[in-house]
Amino acid sequence: MRALVTGGARGLGRAVAERLVRDGGDVALLDIDEAVGGTAREVAALRPGSRVTAIRGDVGREDDVERGVGEAAAALGGIDLLVNNAGIGGSTRPLVDVSVEEVRRVIEVNLVGAILVARAVARVMIEQGTGGCIVNIGSIFGQRGEAGAAAYSASKGGVALLTHSLALELAPYGIRVNTIAPGNMATEMHFQDLRERAARSGRTFEEEVARVVQAIPLGRHGTGEDVAGAVAWLVSDDAAYVTGQTIGVNGGVVLT
Repeated sequence: MRALVTGGARGLGRAVAERLVRDGGDVALLDIDEAVGGTAREVAALRPGSRVTAIRGDVGREDDVERGVGEAAAALGGIDLLVNNAGIGGSTRPLVDVSVEEVRRVIEVNLVGAILVARAVARVMIEQGTGGCIVNIGSIFGQRGEAGAAAYSASKGGVALLTHSLALELAPYGIRVNTIAPGNMATEMHFQDLRERAARSGRTFEEEVARVVQAIPLGRHGTGEDVAGAVAWLVSDDAAYVTGQTIGVNGGVVLT
């Protein structure tokens, strides 16, 4: 399995890369964060002989994406899997208080970036002629709106519908496209959101974390390994007839 993981320097992207390498895959990590090089070396150490390459780039920039996907395909000898994970949270303030520049940046990274990377990788997969798998990382906020997350929710809702369209367009080439929608994951992006919400409400960070956990039926935050396990299933033969779907990895919170 030759995989490109965007936003792979840390958090969910890193956890997915680690799982793929442990399962025998080779991985290219595309991230704007300069830490991606160190992450690639650490992930490569998980399995001697694995090919793990680091690529710096901004998924919101078409030239960065075209270059990055080209470098990934060259380094790995092709691309069988794309995990479209790169994303930012943006402001947690009400939309009336958010600048258009902030809104545009969230949309550019989370939605336009997903489109650009999926388009570039789909071209590679079509040329290879051997099928493939695209997993877009959405969010529970792409399934329901959330106050203080208008731009983020809009971007992730767009990702879910991007998946539907691509699943139809790419099915004739044997390329499956699905969304994983995580919720309340133990990542720095989520915890930063909780810090901001705690500061506005007068609660402590610890109190805010406890409030979130109390609302999750399974009683805990999700982990990168939870998302990585869902990716591993979607790329396996067990999911060979699954395309155009949104798989929730959220501890049941959307049911409450």
